[in-house]
Amino acid sequence: MRTLLTLAALVAAGSASAGPMDLPRWSAGTVERRGAVTVTTALDFRRTRPGEWAVRARCETRDTQTGRWRARTRRGLAARSMGLVLVDVGALGRMVLFEASSELASNLPACASVAADLGTGD
Repeated sequence: MRTLLTLAALVAAGSASAGPMDLPRWSAGTVERRGAVTVTTALDFRRTRPGEWAVRARCETRDTQTGRWRARTRRGLAARSMGLVLVDVGALGRMVLFEASSELASNLPACASVAADLGTGD
């Protein structure tokens, strides 16, 4: 009986621990401060196939001293591989989202590279 209860608890825990990446739509967003400049990155994912998504990305830089800002938006593709979500959004660059830590890394200074908040895409 104890074994049956343990198995039932494991099955329930497995389905309850499904994260946003397992949903048809999900999002990742982060804000990074670089002195007087605030860099915001927002990624919206829509599943196209298992482990693959269409992505809409927006990177915004805002200088809090001068009030100047610039926003860049692009669409691209993302794929899950070995604990990473690899994002390619064309001219906006490439990004990597580390699943274990929810850390976002970008190769473009106009996009943030810090811990991201994952959501359901609502």
